Amino acid sequence: MQEKFLRLFKDSFFRGVTTLASGTIIGQILVILASPFLSRIYPVESFGNLAIFTSVTAFLAVVSTGRYELAIGLPNSKEDSYKIIKLIVIIGFVVSFIYLLLIIILKYILNVLDKDLFLSQNIYYLAPFYIFSVAIFSALNYWKQRQKAYKTITIATTLQIISTTLTSLILGFFNVKSGLILSLMMGILVGILYHVLTERTIVKSVIKQNEVKSIALQYSSFPKYMTFSDLSLVASQQFIPVIFSLLYSTTVVGFFSMANRIIRIPNIVITSAISNVFRNEAIDAIRINGNCKDLYFSTMRKLIFLSLPAYLFLFLTSKFLFSWIFGKQWYVAGEYSQVISVFLFFEFIATPLSSIYYIRGKQKLLMKLQLLNAVLGFIMILAGYLIFSDAYMSLVFFTISASVFNIILIFNSYKISGSNNSL
Repeated sequence: MQEKFLRLFKDSFFRGVTTLASGTIIGQILVILASPFLSRIYPVESFGNLAIFTSVTAFLAVVSTGRYELAIGLPNSKEDSYKIIKLIVIIGFVVSFIYLLLIIILKYILNVLDKDLFLSQNIYYLAPFYIFSVAIFSALNYWKQRQKAYKTITIATTLQIISTTLTSLILGFFNVKSGLILSLMMGILVGILYHVLTERTIVKSVIKQNEVKSIALQYSSFPKYMTFSDLSLVASQQFIPVIFSLLYSTTVVGFFSMANRIIRIPNIVITSAISNVFRNEAIDAIRINGNCKDLYFSTMRKLIFLSLPAYLFLFLTSKFLFSWIFGKQWYVAGEYSQVISVFLFFEFIATPLSSIYYIRGKQKLLMKLQLLNAVLGFIMILAGYLIFSDAYMSLVFFTISASVFNIILIFNSYKISGSNNSL
């Protein structure tokens, strides 16, 4: 047994995962510690507004990169990777600027006003700048993943989460109603600043690159398929607050937002770290062996081992924990958490393994699956509203749909991993 543990700690995959996860763990511990205070200094509606903001910006952030960041690790030369980063910066600026113009046109020229969404509050003018910042931060993270500089990514992620949490607490203490949204911007800027300071030549190297058009064409399958694929995935995950705000109320969105914020912590802490390391290891395995089947099985076993006890515990205790930690007014969020934990168990396993789709050039298949998932998810939420007029039942129906989708995702990624084709 002792020898197994020693081999585990010497394993490069394990070391990479633990390095990436450690920063997120530190950050999420801070989030957990801060949440009881945030739930008392901000009203439920503030969490609802935050959920709507993050949902829309997450959706547009996918477009702002064209998903070219997924290609940063593929070229053999650093210069081609620099070109991809420059391409992402250009796309991010254009998309963010167009979105800013759209907000101005809708609000001041067409006089379109909404009750709870992006045109009702001036804080939402921050959305285009946040989207552009997310594009840059994502590109820098994937560049560091190419270098396997996991420690740098860990520190950047930790600083981002810590600065976001501390800023939200400080602004909440001074009764700044938009403090939760403003803190997001602060966090992403701190993360970008750290990346640039740790590799000051990155800016100069990216700026001097030419022939961006040729690299855009070379990896055109990413925006062609992965953009629509990931838009569908984001829509199915992030647009629940938007749909709930339209069908129910901002208070319901606030309960869902708090539930999702806490119950997703295992996914946030572990899956992104495993996904990043699995991606690099799978590329290497396919180049050498023509497939990554052994790595796939090994990773899947680790994911099941980690997720089953975590989400079983949350399923059994979330109602009690939310009322005890955050106050009795958050009991409904505990009920939502219990439901969400079911499909998050399957998502925990499926998300890291899904990297195999674009490594193998199966972006079109993934796009079709995620588009179908988004449509079915919307139908299920709507069915809960039309049949029961109840947000809880809408969430139950959505959970059934999302669970089935993730099972299908795992099954297909398993078949793809065993294909004997070198990169």
